[in-house]
Amino acid sequence: MSDSTPASTQPEEYPNADYRKLDTSKLSEMMQRYIEVKQQYPHALLFFRVGDFFECFFQDAVTIARELELIQTTKAAGKEVGRVPMTGVPHEHVYRYSATLLEKGYAVVICDQVEDAAIAAKERRQVRREVTRVLTPGTLTDDNMLKGRQNNYLAAIVIAGEYWGLAYADISTGEFLTTQSEHLEHLTQELMRLQPSEVLFPVNAPDISKMLKPGENDQELPECLPRCFCYSLRSQKPFSLGEARPRILQ
Repeated sequence: MSDSTPASTQPEEYPNADYRKLDTSKLSEMMQRYIEVKQQYPHALLFFRVGDFFECFFQDAVTIARELELIQTTKAAGKEVGRVPMTGVPHEHVYRYSATLLEKGYAVVICDQVEDAAIAAKERRQVRREVTRVLTPGTLTDDNMLKGRQNNYLAAIVIAGEYWGLAYADISTGEFLTTQSEHLEHLTQELMRLQPSEVLFPVNAPDISKMLKPGENDQELPECLPRCFCYSLRSQKPFSLGEARPRILQ
């Protein structure tokens, strides 16, 4: 991290915070790999292993510095590009920081080094990095990231007029239940009872680049869905009867 310099955490001070506005061909090879992974998981915050640290760049660095109250710095990204925002955490603490982000309603992707860095250095190339974990609030299985006496439900909902269907599962225990009824106020009551960590909801044109965090509003969500939960918007197709029924039977 010797090429990093202290900086403020205000995103408007960083013209290079949005990688989509940059000529990626002018970025360093490592930064190009970071963007390649980020584009595969636009809805998540990306932790990218660099030596003894997991580092975040561009807008993710701004977000993580704000949410985790960390010092934000900058890093050289290429001679013709200059410096971009960066926030890093020690590699041994990445899951502790990730747990805090998950509680706030974010998804997290861990991209780790999958080979000996010394071998890559000897061959004068970048160390190979691959995604090793994708974490969302409703898909945790690690005991050290779960709350001991509380279910960690991932829920999915369909609504047709006043009728609704609800499926929910605790992946850490294997519990899986479904129910359906009418009157949308009953759906609201059931969600408040379950307190799901994440809710999957189908919309016509989902914006997969974001996850609605607790407290955020979105006009695509019906009023019966409490805004105190985390919502992941999905396409309608997997929720259709023709595709969902055979999956359930299987």
